[in-house]
Amino acid sequence: MERQQKRLDEFRHVYNQERPHEALGQKRPATIYRPSPRRYPESLPPIEHAGHLVEEIDDGVWSVYYGPVLLARFEEREVKFYG
Repeated sequence: MERQQKRLDEFRHVYNQERPHEALGQKRPATIYRPSPRRYPESLPPIEHAGHLVEEIDDGVWSVYYGPVLLARFEEREVKFYG
């Protein structure tokens, strides 16, 4: 794990501090990054799940939820999730 973390840290440094990005007008991300002015809570309230986290909405079509958030629809026949 230590070696993996070291490699990730090195990659992140090169990606943000050294490498210019075309989408940023050849600037490095670290030169334009600004922290968000919004304050975030120390902890989030627990997620309250409804009695159904997966519900069939049509023949073979299911809605998949995380708490109150609809994550995707699942189509049984095609065995695919849709966003």
